[in-house]
Amino acid sequence: MHGGSNICPQEVEEALLEHEAVELAGVVGIHDVMHGENVRAFITLKEGAEVPRIFDLIKFSRERIGYKAPEDIVILDEMPLNPTGKIDHVTLKRIAEEGHGHR
Repeated sequence: MHGGSNICPQEVEEALLEHEAVELAGVVGIHDVMHGENVRAFITLKEGAEVPRIFDLIKFSRERIGYKAPEDIVILDEMPLNPTGKIDHVTLKRIAEEGHGHR
């Protein structure tokens, strides 16, 4: 929830995946005193893709989903996956809460 609005992580992930450089995207909520939660996205890049600026990625997603866009995006070398091969959001949340993976 951000500022009283529920945000679906899948919607944010799908918007980021529309970017030509993004291979995988995982989104989690990060506790924020003012907004309740902020949206943090973790992405991996497609092989050979030029590394985009974080500002440009945020703008790209904001053009697609407005206020639901992430406030922060972290580029990972490798996305954590669970045993079924899906993005491991629990691990992403732990990384975010521990302060790791922040630019």
